[in-house]
Amino acid sequence: MKPKSNKLQIASFDDTTVVGINSVLVDYKLAWSLNNKLALDLVRYDDLVFEGAPFSFFYYTAGENYNVYNLVSLVCKDKVLYPFSPRLDYLLLIQNSITPERQISIMRSLREVDGIGHAFVLEKDRNLRMVLETIADCEQQMIDKKKKLSDIHAVRQRMREEEAQLAALREQS
Repeated sequence: MKPKSNKLQIASFDDTTVVGINSVLVDYKLAWSLNNKLALDLVRYDDLVFEGAPFSFFYYTAGENYNVYNLVSLVCKDKVLYPFSPRLDYLLLIQNSITPERQISIMRSLREVDGIGHAFVLEKDRNLRMVLETIADCEQQMIDKKKKLSDIHAVRQRMREEEAQLAALREQS
């Protein structure tokens, strides 16, 4: 019998469009602008923590088999997640393939947002893949956390723990 080989599966990112954005807007204003211009519903989730610095992370999915959008800040105070040239402040990741027409429409809409200096589609090289893997890990952790919060067994356990804490507080009073 041939032994099974365990191979680490690495995401290919072939169907991911990466848009670099230079903007003077703070993260929540940029997310709000993108929501309005692109008819999205980007929501801020737990920050992506890299080398001790929190980088803002926004997420939106249109549902299964549709596009998933991430907006990630590349700058946090004096730290930079990854230095790009020309300087970029945010990455907009669009997972799952989009048509060339949709890509043109998105880029046109981004360029109309007041506060965006420039926006362009990035070529996926080795360095960008490392950044995308870091972001994908953060997204997976967020999805796992969300699933755990909605798991009925986890909800029941949290309720029991909260009831026990309330009972302990009542006894102390």
